Amino acid sequence: MVDHKYIKSLLFNGIISILLIILFPIQREIEPTKLLIVLIITFIADNINVKWKNKDRLVSNVPGFLIAYLYGSQYIFFASLITVLRIDYIKFLARIRKFFVYFSMYYLSYIIVNYLSINTYFKLFLFISLSKIFNSFLADIGKFDLKMFFVEYLFFLASLPSIYLYLISQNNIVKYYFLFQNLLFLGIYFFITKYLHEKEEEKIKNKRLKKFNEIMLEFSNLLYSYSIKVSKYAILNDAARFLNEKFGYNYVLISEIDYENDAINRIAYAGFSEKEFEKFKKRKIKASEIIKKVFKEQNKYGEVYFIPNIAEKLDKNDYFILEQNINAQNIYNKDYEWNKNDLLALVLKNKNNDIIGYISCDSPRDGLRPTEEDMLILSTLSKILSMILVHGEHFNEIRKLSEVDYLTELYNSSKLKKDLKLYEKEKKLISLAFIDLDNFKQINDKYGHLKGDSLLKEFSNILKTSIRNNDKAYRYGGDEFVIIFENINKFAAHRIIKRIKKNLHKTGIKFSVGIEDSSKTPISSLIKNADKKAYIAKNKGKNKIIH
Repeated sequence: MVDHKYIKSLLFNGIISILLIILFPIQREIEPTKLLIVLIITFIADNINVKWKNKDRLVSNVPGFLIAYLYGSQYIFFASLITVLRIDYIKFLARIRKFFVYFSMYYLSYIIVNYLSINTYFKLFLFISLSKIFNSFLADIGKFDLKMFFVEYLFFLASLPSIYLYLISQNNIVKYYFLFQNLLFLGIYFFITKYLHEKEEEKIKNKRLKKFNEIMLEFSNLLYSYSIKVSKYAILNDAARFLNEKFGYNYVLISEIDYENDAINRIAYAGFSEKEFEKFKKRKIKASEIIKKVFKEQNKYGEVYFIPNIAEKLDKNDYFILEQNINAQNIYNKDYEWNKNDLLALVLKNKNNDIIGYISCDSPRDGLRPTEEDMLILSTLSKILSMILVHGEHFNEIRKLSEVDYLTELYNSSKLKKDLKLYEKEKKLISLAFIDLDNFKQINDKYGHLKGDSLLKEFSNILKTSIRNNDKAYRYGGDEFVIIFENINKFAAHRIIKRIKKNLHKTGIKFSVGIEDSSKTPISSLIKNADKKAYIAKNKGKNKIIH
């Protein structure tokens, strides 16, 4: 779909750039050494991904353009041109727009400053200040944020001291050091923020894993309730309660569809008062309208339907693209914040796969929209509840489903936790491999989540056929997997992992893996130790095995 607003912005920036060149022609004299310095510093600086609080990328190419300003207008043109070659997944039109924005903001600042009769030091300060103002006008006018403006402005100003020291230095070696000093500072800032980002990622990952395990424990309790023949209304009230308490939705409402009378009957709830629930029960709603407006294929993920901002989007074809899982980057993204008009519904089905009811979940306590990870868990819950209500005799099948990952059909992390406790009790020798797929996020970003899901299924199928009959494979998280090898040490497990890698060769799927065994390590520490080794393997260039 063509984004007309983006095209207009591109044309606007392009026209400004062309007018500037026509009205204020660029100097033509080029010194190769100066050009090389400008290109190198601008290219490196532009490719250092500097972020504020791990969410907003700052304009990092300022050091190169400050030097270009000192050398002349022609160097500003070439510095702008080199930004088109940024090493990133950016579409062609976006690269062209980047060139227009950077050229316009820096060249216009250059023209204005050079008309003023002030000293060089103040000119540089004014050049930086005007560049930031024009940057906000040309690139951020539709999403201007005053706080971010000042953060980035201070970041711009931080490049000035090195250039001032360059100007006053007499020694050529010292002068060139100060030219490149800003790159050193950018690099240090990048690695510090990267370290803090990884720490925050780990914190978020552990929090969500804990949440997932709590939810799966509630699944087990729900199954136990069924096994002692509790009524379906009691089971549904339990389901509403743990969606409220464990999944964090402040309001949960379970409804039954009466096709014969074209009506919706409210049968269970959590988070509302009894008085509010009675009002819902009295409200007349046609089942046909809900089915037609809500249960569309474009809003479906597994057994769950999600419509963002339903008040505006019921009659449109566009829909929200789910993030695979929450991380330190997108947790701050406003696009992933829950909107009061969002609708999330889990469907309940009969043996003919017809929708017989649904569970509405609203107002999550973390304030975030669901991720693919959330949808998979909710889909599993939805399926289990449907089977409890309709296929009571299949109790063992239901229990098995609660232990299996919805997408890959491998065991899930709840089953892993149970199995590790069993192995610990039996004091059995086991080896545990912690697998982390390489470059999976880039594949998702480049080709979309359907491709990502297909890759996960393909990987899981090869995993199942490559291990021994008494070994077990689990999906631990988004792109993380665990294998437990019984009665062998980590060196024997290493040979099986190499066989798996060989079987995956034609698919192009690669992974980093850490292996630990229980010969000297407590079983309770196997995951932690193997995860650390997988992290080291990834940092050593990926596609490595460490045991």
